[in-house]
Amino acid sequence: MLQQEILFAEQPFVLENGETLCPIVIGYETFGKLNAARDNVILLEHALTGTAHAAKHFEDDDPGWWDDYIGSGKALDTDRYYIICTNVFGGCSGSTGPSSINPLTGKAFRLSFPGFSILDIVHAQLGLIQALGIKKLAAVVGGSMGGMQATQWAISYPELVDAVINIASPLAAGPDAIGYNLIMRMAILNDPDFNDGHYSGQPEGGLSTARMIGMMTYRTSELFSKRFERFTVAESSPGAFSKEHFQIESYLQYQGDVFVERFDANSYLYLTKAIDLFDISRSLLNDHSECNKIHVPYLLIGITTDQLFRIHDIRKSYKQLKQAGIPVTYHEVSSEYGHDAFLVSSERSKFQPQIQQFLERHAAREKNHKNKIPQKIREA
Repeated sequence: MLQQEILFAEQPFVLENGETLCPIVIGYETFGKLNAARDNVILLEHALTGTAHAAKHFEDDDPGWWDDYIGSGKALDTDRYYIICTNVFGGCSGSTGPSSINPLTGKAFRLSFPGFSILDIVHAQLGLIQALGIKKLAAVVGGSMGGMQATQWAISYPELVDAVINIASPLAAGPDAIGYNLIMRMAILNDPDFNDGHYSGQPEGGLSTARMIGMMTYRTSELFSKRFERFTVAESSPGAFSKEHFQIESYLQYQGDVFVERFDANSYLYLTKAIDLFDISRSLLNDHSECNKIHVPYLLIGITTDQLFRIHDIRKSYKQLKQAGIPVTYHEVSSEYGHDAFLVSSERSKFQPQIQQFLERHAAREKNHKNKIPQKIREA
């Protein structure tokens, strides 16, 4: 059910660094029904390696990454909301990115693709929203890198956003996350098959290693200790370098192999760098800061066991938002699944009520506000 929209065909897409592209393509999927007023839209932002396929469209469809949250009566209630989930600009699952064809050369961009930021990702989404004739977003919701996008929406286009939900994402990546991203990029860049980005097939060794490193940050040591025994093959000798020696090795190797089949190494490089560069924390309390444009209700959910975006960074972000006068609601979740908890089916009861209640309270406030506006003004 992936749809694609060609954007900026007449006016170039100008990136934050001044470079331009013309045109670009944004892939997206939708869930629910758009109302007549076109104001029941929730923009859902995926994480680093996610896609627009956030939920099933029919029973036999492939599972989505947030099936537990999207549907009738769920947190993102399709009886009430029209959910749009895009493939991020710079990715590799339907939107323009490094693996796309450069119209000027007829060849894939690869590492000639311009560097981009979270702001650029959001700017591309704005182009899509405008092309679809939508003038207001009931909410922007995202976790991890998606939370950064949601926050950027509130900063850059506050007049278009009624509410923001940010799950497990700080206002700036901490040193731990930046360090892990560097190591993952180096694994890819140092793979001989990477060939300066001009690979014919994915650089499997580097990309799978990057994914394995990432998996170690997405879950917790408590979960790994509970799930994996020491040995998979009892007769393995201590000096063997078999990937099946330990259960954790087998698990990580599988995750790496599967990832290589669906993701592009160049996109991984660009997207992790965009995460590193995202930082609105330093200027938050500046009177002239862009961050002071955030005036919409903001829900921040931190995960106490997160090993990627540490809870002290999330708490610091909450404090900064609150000190800046932003109407922020904060909630913490503890889960042995760590950073990935919001994506795990068994953990949905820890997130869904908070999301649902926040959206319901916000909808009630908006309804009361509109009812107080005289009819003549509403129709003007």
